[in-house]
Amino acid sequence: MSDTFREGIGSIVTLTVNALLLVVALAAIAAPPQSHLADRRAMDESIASLVKEFHGVIGVAAINLETREELAINADTRFPTASTIKTAVMLEAYHQIADDSLALDTVLTLRDAEKVGGSGVLRQMHEGLGLRVSDLLYLMIARSDNTATNMLVNRLGTARIDDRLAAYGFKDTRIFRPTFRDGRADVLPELEKEFGLGMTTPREMARLMALIADQKAVSPAASDAMFATLAKQQDRAMIPRLLPSDDSLRIGNKTGTDEEKQPGSNGVRGQVRSDAAIVTGLGLRYVIAIYTRQVEDTRWTIDNDALVTGARISKLLYDYFRKGRAPTR
Repeated sequence: MSDTFREGIGSIVTLTVNALLLVVALAAIAAPPQSHLADRRAMDESIASLVKEFHGVIGVAAINLETREELAINADTRFPTASTIKTAVMLEAYHQIADDSLALDTVLTLRDAEKVGGSGVLRQMHEGLGLRVSDLLYLMIARSDNTATNMLVNRLGTARIDDRLAAYGFKDTRIFRPTFRDGRADVLPELEKEFGLGMTTPREMARLMALIADQKAVSPAASDAMFATLAKQQDRAMIPRLLPSDDSLRIGNKTGTDEEKQPGSNGVRGQVRSDAAIVTGLGLRYVIAIYTRQVEDTRWTIDNDALVTGARISKLLYDYFRKGRAPTR
């Protein structure tokens, strides 16, 4: 056997061994540690127990934006959005601002015909009041003002909001009309009969929140502005409810509260409760969307079963993501 042949065989063996070592090393890096798998199993079992005990239909989607690990429970089921669809209205507003067809200081005039009930303060204000788009965005998100929402939807266009959602690849997230206009849809009237103001899935709403958190919604500056508005949210009864009051923790969320548009088999209209949020902290960054419908508990208080169950699921996910967070420097 020649020296050249021996050298060739040796090189092949060395390369093969190195390749095998590389595969083993990569596998070790990719494989989560056993402690992480145990934590995941424990969390999954705890959430499954809460879902089983819940009197209604619940869906959850969460994405750890640091590791891209996901949790999904009924994540592709369609739910009524209630007011969580207002985040999509805000998204379209910032797109039109980027297109120079709208500006944050554009003034819209309040008309009596646009005033509606439910949450908000503008229905108490006088006709002719001028409000900047920036004011309306704050009122729509932070105070869930329905009149502010209608003023923006009427200016932006229901169909244009939906076209924008479709352009982002959302197939099951739509707004059908302004608020408090049951049975009079601008688009897709058959779906409006079931879902009311809008529809979505937990997975798609979590993805929408992730776009904002990852600065991929319109532009980095627009994404930051949207997150800042979400962080001014006044309703903290579900996702933020049990999370620690920590200066390092920042939560931007949008909630939704309504009742089913159609009664259930028992003749009662069940409740609708939802919340979608971005949560950031030291080495911690994730999004979460929790949706419920056909909720048997019809109380309009913070003790509603959907709010309490959603808050407990939120805390379990926070503890899990925090335990596996990236190390801080």
